[in-house]
Amino acid sequence: MAQRIVDGEQYEVFLVRDDAGSSLTVDGKAYRSIVSFARPSDTTAYAAGDVVGTAAGSAIHTLSGVGPAGGYVVVQSASLFINTSSVPAGMGAFRLHFYSSSPSAIADNAAFTLSSGDTASYMGYADLSAPQDLGNVIYSQADYIGRQLKLASGQTSLFAQLETRGAYTPASSTTYEIRVGTLEAGL
Repeated sequence: MAQRIVDGEQYEVFLVRDDAGSSLTVDGKAYRSIVSFARPSDTTAYAAGDVVGTAAGSAIHTLSGVGPAGGYVVVQSASLFINTSSVPAGMGAFRLHFYSSSPSAIADNAAFTLSSGDTASYMGYADLSAPQDLGNVIYSQADYIGRQLKLASGQTSLFAQLETRGAYTPASSTTYEIRVGTLEAGL
């Protein structure tokens, strides 16, 4: 960095090396994965720390095509749409846990736990704030998460579990949609 004075004004100048006349670029790709699921046809209350799963009972969600096979990605954003017209009493934030391979089976409404057999594939989490009422849906987002993840060899997917952070009673068969945006890290 250098400083220059032009017409009495001081400027900071950042020096960039020329790449032999070619343009200076940053190569990489952005990815977005969407998983949508309907929770079971019941109104069984969730306790804080439970996982939200499908009508078939599984609380493991596959985020397909989030990056190059076996490559590194940086999670940029995560969002959650819930197909209900108002925020249920007690519903708080959510936590989205990431895995490089499918974790041990866990059913909807079970307490989240990281089993010792899953620690090698566990990649951390992103916190989503309490959903906001947007009319016909409720919505939450987290931006600029910055979590660097390494996809499993030959894999372009991540696996996730959605954990409740507050106790609430859901509507029967409510549809949830998780969206995750990633950038290829190129490491």
